Amino acid sequence: MKKCRFLSDGGESELVGAVESIMLSFLHLTVFEAIMRTKSVSGAAEALDVPQPTLSRYLKQLREHFGNQLFVRTRNGLEPTSVAISAMVAVSQALELYRTRLSGHTEFDPSLSDRNFNIAASDVGHLLVLPRLVEWVRPIAPRVRFKAVPLGGEKLIARLETGEVDVAIGSFPALFAGVLEQALFTEEYVCVVPRSYLPEGRLTVSRFKAARHILVDGRHLGHVHEDVEKMLRKMVGTANITVMAENFLLSAHIAEQSELILTAPSRLTGLLKAERVRILQPPITLPGFTVKQYWHERFHEDPGNRWLRTILSRMRGLSH
Repeated sequence: MKKCRFLSDGGESELVGAVESIMLSFLHLTVFEAIMRTKSVSGAAEALDVPQPTLSRYLKQLREHFGNQLFVRTRNGLEPTSVAISAMVAVSQALELYRTRLSGHTEFDPSLSDRNFNIAASDVGHLLVLPRLVEWVRPIAPRVRFKAVPLGGEKLIARLETGEVDVAIGSFPALFAGVLEQALFTEEYVCVVPRSYLPEGRLTVSRFKAARHILVDGRHLGHVHEDVEKMLRKMVGTANITVMAENFLLSAHIAEQSELILTAPSRLTGLLKAERVRILQPPITLPGFTVKQYWHERFHEDPGNRWLRTILSRMRGLSH
């Protein structure tokens, strides 16, 4: 592999020439960037969703190309060498140039595109969004495809930054670092109560505390539900939590077929059978939240990403 010095202060043509002359692929540069950010080979592999041996092979090729270790192991993880630090600006610029100018996405014609858009959301989010989204775009973008990406709170920023996820949908108060957002709709919590447990009447605090519950683990959703889960745990007590689950859809079906109360976002209730459950207001005040779409500023001007965001914005009330 031919060695070449990165130019950190040159124009776009110099960057293009540098990338072409050293024959580093887009993935090589992405690996370099991911290790710089995560300070870990395993962390970079996880962020990029590639096998660790594959990432290690790319790192070896990078080291051979630069004739330098690039990253050395310390107590705080992998730290960049002076060569890696000096190359970082040019690598970032080259990646930005590739993503915005050289990737073939300088224009986006939905009627001709076969682009695959990755949308991150919870299970309920995907169920609410994707059917309507597919129906909405079929007449104008018949070949466009969508992939439902599960949420991973700690990885979401990295996936938005690298473009692995085009848009995320949910409520994530802690997102930052170049992530942009737009409100889509507001949501509130309700209680899914089996009719066998409470055939009629309102759900009182005492009945709520005495009941058995199914809770959704907020850590796996990475958003405001974690706070609600903590409030419910404190109120009903560990002894009355019969089932813990990682998603709302599974929890809703369990609640339908058992005497367990589920506290969940209201839009979930349209998926349930009214003859089996009652949808009631919680006997305590729970915070509502705003569901938003999120994307990284790197792709703010990407025509395809902008088109997708516009469609989602027009849909707004996704369940209506």
